[in-house]
Amino acid sequence: MKSRRAPGSKLFRAAGIGALLMSGLGAMPGVAAADVPAANNQLDEVVVTARKREESLQDVPVSVDAITANELQLRSFDTLNAIGQNTPNLTFGQQAQSGSSANTIYIRGVGQSDTLAAFDPAVGIYIDGVYLGRMTGIDLDMMSIQRVEVLYGPQGTLFGKNTNGGAISIVTNKPDVSADKPEGQVQIVGGSHDRADAVAGINIPLSKDVAALQVNFARRFQDGYSNRIDGQQQGNTDRYNARAQLLVKPSDRFEALWSVDGTTYNQDSSAYRLVQVRIASLVPTVYAALTPYRYDDRWTTGSPYYYDATGPNEDNGRLWGTSLTLTWNLGGATFKSISAYRRSSVDNAIDPDGSPLTVLNEFETIRQHQFSQEFQLAGNSFADRLKWVGGLYYFNEAATDDNSFNVAAEFFQGAADFYQYLDIKNISYAAFGQATYSLTDRLNLTVGGRVTYEKKTVGRMENGQVPIAPGGDWTSFLPRVGVDYHFTPHVMGYTSVAEGEKSGGFNGRASSVAEFNRFDPEKVWTYELGLRSDWLDERLRANVTGYYSKYSDMQVTLNKSVTDPATGQPVPYTVVGNIPSANIRGGEAEVTVIPVQGLKLIAGLGVADGRYTELLAGAPMSLNDDFINTPKFTYNAAAEYTTLLADFDLTGRMDYIHKSTIQYDYGNSPLVSQSPFGLLNARITVGNQHYGLSVSVFATNLTNTVYAVGGHDDGPDGSLGFVLQQMAPPREWGVSATYKF
Repeated sequence: MKSRRAPGSKLFRAAGIGALLMSGLGAMPGVAAADVPAANNQLDEVVVTARKREESLQDVPVSVDAITANELQLRSFDTLNAIGQNTPNLTFGQQAQSGSSANTIYIRGVGQSDTLAAFDPAVGIYIDGVYLGRMTGIDLDMMSIQRVEVLYGPQGTLFGKNTNGGAISIVTNKPDVSADKPEGQVQIVGGSHDRADAVAGINIPLSKDVAALQVNFARRFQDGYSNRIDGQQQGNTDRYNARAQLLVKPSDRFEALWSVDGTTYNQDSSAYRLVQVRIASLVPTVYAALTPYRYDDRWTTGSPYYYDATGPNEDNGRLWGTSLTLTWNLGGATFKSISAYRRSSVDNAIDPDGSPLTVLNEFETIRQHQFSQEFQLAGNSFADRLKWVGGLYYFNEAATDDNSFNVAAEFFQGAADFYQYLDIKNISYAAFGQATYSLTDRLNLTVGGRVTYEKKTVGRMENGQVPIAPGGDWTSFLPRVGVDYHFTPHVMGYTSVAEGEKSGGFNGRASSVAEFNRFDPEKVWTYELGLRSDWLDERLRANVTGYYSKYSDMQVTLNKSVTDPATGQPVPYTVVGNIPSANIRGGEAEVTVIPVQGLKLIAGLGVADGRYTELLAGAPMSLNDDFINTPKFTYNAAAEYTTLLADFDLTGRMDYIHKSTIQYDYGNSPLVSQSPFGLLNARITVGNQHYGLSVSVFATNLTNTVYAVGGHDDGPDGSLGFVLQQMAPPREWGVSATYKF
């Protein structure tokens, strides 16, 4: 059993770290703003790079939700997971079979449910333009972030493969070469479940207007909110994050940005909950014959935060990366080179059966490294009537996924244990381009496309047998066409059509050679109609988007059977196939208004109604089933108020988001589906800009809503028989103090 320090010791330890850092370290604005912005009577302009160039959000004919550094702080968003739980038409969940670092992200009903390294995501994650190839360890820290852009719908033209659902682009703060002296800040956070965070950084000017170094650091610790019968915890936090960036600008025409970042975490597994044991399944039936062993509903608990497991309970990771971005101003065009290398090592070990018996213990180790190179050339032509960007992209990835399973150890004594090793290699090349031409002063036409060639090899070895390594290659063209019209300088409407694609591959969940099949890429065509508008002297903003997506060749596990020649009996097996078609209808809407100075009101709505229109034999769903990880309706509301009290700035914000039913099983099992729920978060910050001090009090999930972020149902015909959920945190509170210098 893991040792635990006495309550309160983490907070004192974090305070000690903070005191040390405060003497010479700090964080650039965006780490955790120490001062409260003055009340504004107009809505701020938000600049995004959704089209590989800086543009006002209101001028971009793409559905984008941009969350600025100030909003990250006011909404108490410390991780990407927090953004996923509070953003319409976006779900950020966990795969029940692979631990808390295995994250499933869905946008508008499009995603990938299995995080095994043999499968690719459908929502791309990017940090400063660098693509992250795997779905493990991507619950990124929001330390020193300038903004997060959630791009809805296919982004294949400019962002590439595996963005048929959308993309999440994270833009970090950059070093400030114009600073006269070192600047920074330190933040200490304490709260429920013995939370103790220390976040700090510093911007150091090395040569005025030429070079600067920025260093940021975060240490986050919190005890788990769920307990096991053996005294161990679940759902805790124990992480270190660091980033260093060096910016050199020897002239107005050239700059070089070098960045290196690292994350380590040593945590327990997710907060699991055993929902039910299907006693008629094979393994529970086997255990019923072994007195005194019984595997049945006696191991389910009445509490969503208590688990009767005694097996493995670990989630560890070490991730780091470095990138070099070179930018040349060529006069009429800008050339950019982004070279990046990333490496990750993730280990998780879980006991999903929820009992002291060894019905199933799972151990998984994923090792991955990748290199990417992107060249971009962007500019304006024909008296700025034509805005264009084009480039070349190269991606090379190698990964291994090592899985071992202890199955019914009390009965089979190891005879049923299973081991599988996967060796994955991906190489892809792409050329892309997109151009927007002003047909008139108000009417613009956008045309773009991306050609990608991809080659993938997946080697598989099972229980020491001779390994096999089939390979496949695919070529695709992903286009985008759109028209936007500016009715007034503050009202713009657009329509577009775009295609996205998720890579093909091989069935990494195969338990035999026969099941290790190849499957094709899946594609999504999305037709979009939107309106961006500012009214009342930019005190009212109303943005609305409607879409229709046509899904083809959706990748899904199919249940098949073959005849055993020795017995003549059918033998079940599973493959990954491409079901022919499905469609999704919906939209996003957000209204923001400043009715009086200092008060901001926000209301939003997300709709995603997915329907299967044609299925293959053996598909785990029916035509009437809902899409997984896709609430049909999401609505949110927020109120933010800023005022001046004597020498202190006061800002308060309250956010509420409601999501309709979420299915975590393709067959819509009611045992793991999440019924409609709402989350209420609040934060109050008092600051004095003159002294650079601020204090915040905050709470998340104020109503103490119990809800799940993942689930697994072995099915009525499943051999293991267990049904489990992964539970989200209950109500939490905290206090933070920030010093800026």
